[in-house]
Amino acid sequence: KKKQRRRLHVHPLIEQRAVAGEFVTLYGSLRADETKFFNYFRMSTRSFDELLSKTKNKLVYCSLRRLPIPPIERLMVTLRFLATGRTFTDLHYSFRMGIATISKIVNEVC
Repeated sequence: KKKQRRRLHVHPLIEQRAVAGEFVTLYGSLRADETKFFNYFRMSTRSFDELLSKTKNKLVYCSLRRLPIPPIERLMVTLRFLATGRTFTDLHYSFRMGIATISKIVNEVC
């Protein structure tokens, strides 16, 4: 049997994460409004910052192939999942990450 080469193609939706993902488009606006931030994350900005500072070193992921997803974005995905119970598929479209990537992030952060 011949081994099939695995494709390294990234879907155009996911390629746009750095310019159109929920973290890039929404985080700054939420940060500017404490009430909206609390409604979105179910915690204050102070609590978020404290949680991030305590977990930041554990959330760092190194990759030689791609730019790693920063700890703050990994935490945002996980908190959004926990706060809303949205499916990984739903988060995939808003955060512009692969479903398997979101699943892995949530499992690692939790």
